[in-house]
Parts: sequence; C-alpha cells; structure tokens
Amino acid sequence: MKLFFTLWGASLRSRMQYKGNFLFSSFTYGLIMAVDFLMLAAILLRFDDVMGWTIYEVGYLYGIASASMSLYRLLAPEIHEFERYMVEGEFDSLLIRPVPPLTLLLTRNLELSRIGGVVQGIAILVLSLHGLAATTHWLPALLYLPVAFISGLIISFALGLITATLAFWTQRIKDFQAFTLYAPNNAASYPMSIYPGWLKWILFTVLPVAFIAYVPALYLLDKGGTWHNLWVSPAVAGVFLWISLRFWRFGIRYYHSTGS
Repeated sequence: MKLFFTLWGASLRSRMQYKGNFLFSSFTYGLIMAVDFLMLAAILLRFDDVMGWTIYEVGYLYGIASASMSLYRLLAPEIHEFERYMVEGEFDSLLIRPVPPLTLLLTRNLELSRIGGVVQGIAILVLSLHGLAATTHWLPALLYLPVAFISGLIISFALGLITATLAFWTQRIKDFQAFTLYAPNNAASYPMSIYPGWLKWILFTVLPVAFIAYVPALYLLDKGGTWHNLWVSPAVAGVFLWISLRFWRFGIRYYHSTGS
C-alpha cells in the first residue's frame, strides 16, 4: 500500500506541472457537464415530476452518478483506456515489472481534468438539496454523500475493470464500454421506476448501478425505502469489487501476448 501511494503521488506531481492546462481542462469539462444537466433540467421543468420524482430529487441522483463516474475517470484513466495496452502490446512491459500490473495502471496518468466533473456533480447536489430543504429531511441526504461517492466510485471502477478484462480475449473494448459504462451511468442518473422490468433487473444485478444513488435515495428522500437501503449499497459495491478483481486475475492467468 505504501508503494501504491508513493507511485500515485509521483503521478500526481507530474500531472500538476502544467497547472494552466489542468485548470482550463477542468473548467471546460465541468462546463460541458453543467450544460448537459441544464438541458435535462429544461426538459424536466416542463413536467411536475417524473414518475413521482421532482427535479430536485432527480438532481440528487444525477449529481451522485455524475460525480462517481468523474471520480472513476479521474483515478483510473488507464483502466478506462486499457484497450491501448492490448492493441499496442504495452501490457507485456507491465508483466516484467516487480509491481502488480493493476497497481501500475492505477498510478499512471491521473486524469485531473475530471475534477471539473466532480465539482459539477457537487454543485448540482448543493442546488438539489437546497430545493429539497422545504419538503424533506435534507441533512441525512447530505451526510450520506461521502458513502454514496465511495460506493459509486467502487461500482464504476468494478464495471470498468470487468470491461478492461474482456480485452484479454477481445483486444478492443470501446464498443463494450458503451453498454457497460456509459449507458448504465446515464441510467443511474434517473429513478429506476421509469425503466421496464427487464432493464431494472439488469441495473440491479448484472450492472448494479441502481445501488450508486437510487437505492439509498429511496430512504433518504422518503420514497418508500428502509434504513437497510443505506448499508446495502456499500455492501453491493464491496462484493462487486471483489468479483471484478477475481475476474481480472482470471484474465491475466489466460493472457497471451500479441507479440507486437
């Protein structure tokens, strides 16, 4: 663990050498994400609610899902870009190092511009909690946010790692990411009740993004859940992380170099 933080700190210092680029890219990315939500809000404001969820309640889901995905892209960019290691044969060079490949991947090229997405998600959460203050108990929803961010980060990372592992057999994973990361993350930004039954089953089991924000929000926003919803999400995140790490080790065991 000490080695991990040493490598991670070195990567952070190298990325911070270009502070102007970091600030501009963070602002740009955050602005793009904010415009995305404003367009959604403009549509939702034309309706009183979405299947019983107000715009502020949807904003609470959206902010957590958005910040969680941005944290994943910030801390694990090389997992997200793992296809390059397979196509260009770079993964072979990781296997001869005295450090586990996953540790090396997690300490390379932190994508600091994604901080803009985290700030944008937090800003939407602040606005949403302010709007919810008059109708619900906002303090528990606020205090639960650190747990929600960590659970969301772990679930997003686990999905990214499972997708990256598929590259050991398929080489390319960009098309898979549309189904295993982008679409599920977008789905996590809205109440699960708006989806058909077969899709809800997928989002609660195979791609468990329902536990990023929706499940705890049922209790925190008085939507019918119980206090058990608060611990189920981190528990599911832990189990899903364990499964993804086992799958990663299984993939490495059967990895064959491309020879390129």
